[in-house]
Amino acid sequence: MQTIINDKYIPVLKSLNYNINDVLEEFLLLKVNNKISEYRSKKEFYRNKYKSNFKEFEKQINNRLESEKNDEYNDYLAWKFAIESLNYFQNQIQTI
Repeated sequence: MQTIINDKYIPVLKSLNYNINDVLEEFLLLKVNNKISEYRSKKEFYRNKYKSNFKEFEKQINNRLESEKNDEYNDYLAWKFAIESLNYFQNQIQTI
């Protein structure tokens, strides 16, 4: 893979004893850790909102009639997405 970097960054990188791979790795770790924090916060938000863990809430949602789901079902989907995204980004840390 070809790496293109603006020449004006090279002196700064050298003065910091960094190379482009170091910078890219740190950037990716920072961004992935930010995502982990974001999705962990969302997960905790829903846990606190419903005073329940996801599995218990999922059972409640699945036992309700379709007409009763509306807002809570949307929260269920958002909570599920937060958990799946959190797991995904936590696994990505291992590849960096």
